[in-house]
Amino acid sequence: MWKNNLKLALRVLWKNKTYSLLNIFGLALGFACCLLIGLYVQNELSYDRYHEKHERIFRLANQVTGSTYENGIAKVTAPWGEEAGRTIPEISSVCRFVIFGRSVFRKGEQNTYESFGYFADSTALSMFTWPLVQGDSQTALTQPNSIVLDENLAKKYFDGQDPIGQPITIDGEEYQVTGVMEEVPENSHFRPRYLVSLSTYSHPDMNDWSRWNQFYTYVQLRENAAPGTVETKLQVMLERNLDAERAAATHPFLQPLASIHLHSKLHREIGTNSDITYVYLFSIIALFILVIACFNFINLATARAVHRAKEVVMRKVTGATRGSLIRQYLGESYLVVSLSVLLALLLATTFLPFLNTFLGSELTLDLAHNGLLTGALITLTLLVGLLSGAYPAFVLSGFRPGKILKGSVSLGGGSGLLRKGLVVAQFAIAVFLIIGALVISSQLAYIKNKNLGFNKEQVVVIDFRDEESVRKAATIKSELLSLPGVQTVSVAANRPGGSDYGVPYEAVGLPEDQQPAMRCLVVDPDFLDTYQMELAAGRNFRVDMATDSAAYLINETAARQLGWEDPVGQQLAMPAVGREAGPIIGVVKDFHFRSLQEPIAPLYFFMEPSWCYELSLRLEANYIEKTLAEIEQKWAVFEPGQPFTYRFFDESFDSLHEAESRTATIIKWFTVIAIFITGLGLFGLSTYTAERRTREIGIRKVLGASVVSLVGMLSRDFLRLVIIGFILAIPLAWIVTRQWLSNYAYHIDVSWRYFVLAGIIAVLIAFLTVSYQSLRAALVNPVESLKNE
Repeated sequence: MWKNNLKLALRVLWKNKTYSLLNIFGLALGFACCLLIGLYVQNELSYDRYHEKHERIFRLANQVTGSTYENGIAKVTAPWGEEAGRTIPEISSVCRFVIFGRSVFRKGEQNTYESFGYFADSTALSMFTWPLVQGDSQTALTQPNSIVLDENLAKKYFDGQDPIGQPITIDGEEYQVTGVMEEVPENSHFRPRYLVSLSTYSHPDMNDWSRWNQFYTYVQLRENAAPGTVETKLQVMLERNLDAERAAATHPFLQPLASIHLHSKLHREIGTNSDITYVYLFSIIALFILVIACFNFINLATARAVHRAKEVVMRKVTGATRGSLIRQYLGESYLVVSLSVLLALLLATTFLPFLNTFLGSELTLDLAHNGLLTGALITLTLLVGLLSGAYPAFVLSGFRPGKILKGSVSLGGGSGLLRKGLVVAQFAIAVFLIIGALVISSQLAYIKNKNLGFNKEQVVVIDFRDEESVRKAATIKSELLSLPGVQTVSVAANRPGGSDYGVPYEAVGLPEDQQPAMRCLVVDPDFLDTYQMELAAGRNFRVDMATDSAAYLINETAARQLGWEDPVGQQLAMPAVGREAGPIIGVVKDFHFRSLQEPIAPLYFFMEPSWCYELSLRLEANYIEKTLAEIEQKWAVFEPGQPFTYRFFDESFDSLHEAESRTATIIKWFTVIAIFITGLGLFGLSTYTAERRTREIGIRKVLGASVVSLVGMLSRDFLRLVIIGFILAIPLAWIVTRQWLSNYAYHIDVSWRYFVLAGIIAVLIAFLTVSYQSLRAALVNPVESLKNE
């Protein structure tokens, strides 16, 4: 029996090639989108879950009342972890990491910059599941100047040799390789390429409880230990070791390891995190696209039902039961869905490399080793086949031979209402996506074109690699300024884009409760000119004013929040770093030194040459390549033996909104796909309507109706459905887009123009789709129409 049904199903598909292709391709697009988004969502939800003890590993973070980082900071000071592991019995192990920094690796003839290294406690390799392929995980990080490389670095510097026990030079200091670890998986909230023993690290303030919070600290709890209990004991620990005022303002908390990637937005994150919002957003889009594709299947199947009326008569007359007909039509549905899934796998495999390149990810479509995705795909196939095929199957099998033979076959008012409802739902979804894509694109354009308060173009940033360069900064600066393509040079410790410091300050003469938390930038007299920032009051730092070494600048927001009518002449001090009170000599106009998701915060500037380790150079636009070549020649003299590297400041600043930009592009493409699939559905329904009204069209043409009037008559009903879908989409789109924009401190308004434009796009697409079939029907010879009827 099943062979018979399969032959019949294949014959039906072959006979109706156009409709079969529309069905298969529409569903395949829906499944392919679901597959690709499913891979992305699965990968996002899997972050850090490969660690065997991930359920018991937490990151220790800190929130300080009144600080500029409202959500808290991801780093703490060194004694926190050490004391917690010693005094809190619920903690079985502690591991601390400190960023090693971008460093020069030397081995033989190789001399290369390497990144993503960390100083780490000796417990790192036992707490985290980073297996060693060579070396002992218990002892690899116990001795000073020990280093563990991942397999790629080991192969790069020791290809064909045993690296264990071998020396390697990093920034002029020799380290001994004590282990080689497997490459850290991509689904990690940070991915070390090498680890250096923390016993190598030193800093004058590293044992201070409140200063030098550079330690990313992770704790492993004992079985059944409650995180809430540990947090309470951590607070008690701080009360024992900090002064009462600081302890009252400091609030330690634990973050589950597996939640960091999607749920953590702390200051100074160890890596770039994603957002659970994107997971929800893309999951909803995938569901929308699949729903639209299923609706198409129902519409297209129903649209062809009238052509299968004689088949129903013949099969029922020859003894076919309704049950056998239902099985036949459901079989056809499952055949279409199965073919769609096969095509979807081909499409997903084809486009996955492009998606990986775009996202910077390493997703793989391996159903044989991905039981969850395979199970989800099989379930979706069965569910979509049932839902998409059930209604057409029951409608077709319910036709009565008597009515069909009398020519009074009808799919009924209820089925017509359902089809119209499906079209309304499809266009409501499509309009919602169009509005979302328009608003997101407009917000990103607003960010790109907004006056940031400085000029990010044509600025190149170069890091000093050794202390000697910092001491000779003035000479290096002078040499670079002699190049014709260099306009200005600044030597600073920070720049806009999130590299600001959080050094405590005191506003002389103001009560402490009137002193807002402020960030700071360490600059030189040419910083404002290099970034083309403007002064609102007072003056800039000057080289010829020796007293400016103790002076300060503040931004307009700081001036407002400090409450001084005239801040110029008022004094700030930095007792935490031994700077005595000095005058404020100028007020800088506000500029965005962080992402536009954050409001401009109070900011102060001061000069401290020993802190400044990077150069910012503004170059002539027409001679950038030539000037960079000349700078490289100079650099070979400044830092002999060091590789010359630079980065364009505009690219690093734009990376603050890279995630939003990627999201906008993906939403645009999925919106196009959703509109295309919706158009397929409308095409099917318009075809059905034109065929159902063949006699009416013929009679109207005989009575003198024009082609234009007939096209308008056939199109009018569909445009009504589109308009209803548009109206239904407006409230949801308005709520969702406003909620999304609220994540930005600076954003566009949700203008009525976006809704009007989305409506015009939807109506235009619908009209073009429907008018094609309407025009074909209107141009048919009425004699042929009436003869066929």
